[in-house]
Amino acid sequence: MTGDYRGAAQAQEKALGIYRDIGDRLGQANALNNLGDVRQMTGDYRGAAQALEQALGIYRDVGDQWGQAFALNNLGTVWRMTGDYRAAAQAQDRALAISRQTGDRGCEAEILNETGALHRARGNPGRAAEYHRQALNLSRQIASPRDQARALAGLGRCALTLGRTSDAIEALRQARDIFQQIGAGEAADVTAELGSLTGREQQHDG
Repeated sequence: MTGDYRGAAQAQEKALGIYRDIGDRLGQANALNNLGDVRQMTGDYRGAAQALEQALGIYRDVGDQWGQAFALNNLGTVWRMTGDYRAAAQAQDRALAISRQTGDRGCEAEILNETGALHRARGNPGRAAEYHRQALNLSRQIASPRDQARALAGLGRCALTLGRTSDAIEALRQARDIFQQIGAGEAADVTAELGSLTGREQQHDG
């Protein structure tokens, strides 16, 4: 989450090897799920999908619903990034249902944010904002700063799409501050977005 994707991938690959050596299938699934998440962040969508589909298969075999929800959500992200919105929506709907059945509120907040990102990508920022607001409320209840920052960033991007630049700047500033406080690599992207927006506003004012 700090942005050291190479180090993260190496750690997960090493963990995967150890879990295979000792025959720990749930450990293998967790490592594959995390590895898929890292690969998605670096743009290796094919490699990400392969790892996540393997993880999902193992989670189903061992009956781990929590793992299924996370793997489905991560697959949804990969499919969103590659433009397969229908598959992404199906994966996220299933993930959200599982997270609510199991009562995993942290997982639910993460899925709500990703569902918001999907709706924004599909050209529906109003619907996207609804999901980000749900994620924001839930993340505040469970004191999850990362999910809170992601919700705020999502709301800021929705506001920008809807032409509400001042609202977008305020939400993105709040997101940036939280990302910086927890040392998340996402702080850099949000800072860049803010720089572009504030520069645009200054040109407009001038």
